[in-house]
Amino acid sequence: MKYIGEFMSYILIAVFAQNILLSKAIGLHEIIAATRHRQSLTKLLLLVGSWSTVGIMLMWLLSRFVNDMTGYITFALFHTLLCAVMYFATDRLLARFRPRKYDQWGKILPHALINAIAVGAPISALAAGIPDWYSALGYGIGSTLGLGLGVVIIRNGTEILDHPGVPKSFRGIPIMLIYIGILSLGFCAFL
Repeated sequence: MKYIGEFMSYILIAVFAQNILLSKAIGLHEIIAATRHRQSLTKLLLLVGSWSTVGIMLMWLLSRFVNDMTGYITFALFHTLLCAVMYFATDRLLARFRPRKYDQWGKILPHALINAIAVGAPISALAAGIPDWYSALGYGIGSTLGLGLGVVIIRNGTEILDHPGVPKSFRGIPIMLIYIGILSLGFCAFL
């Protein structure tokens, strides 16, 4: 249970940090916008899962060959660069060879990039401590499933928090931060 609590805490921290730092504190728009429909959520998680898993596994492989890295930040930066390359390649391939699919997937690609970096970079920074390749694969898949669970919980919370009984001064970002704080406390109980 301790590991489940740590895992969910990291996912909520990543979601919170991603939204505060990358979307200029405008709430949960970046992660919620692409998930209004179930199909969009599936596409988002497929992209985030594949990009972050490939990044984590490649950083694990790199850590086996390079023992003297300058620090954890190097692996996180390499993961970020790798995700950006995969984003650019996916964007260009879809635009060129599948224009109809690009119309559907093109809006989700930027959200997937940000979330793949937010989920995979912290794990990639600790790649030297991952014992086996299948553990790295498990971290990639598990972090994606955790992100999916976090998105569903937060998305459902936004629908509940739009209730007219919420005072006007608490609507929007304040009530969402309180909601995420209470969720974090609940997951920290597993620790």
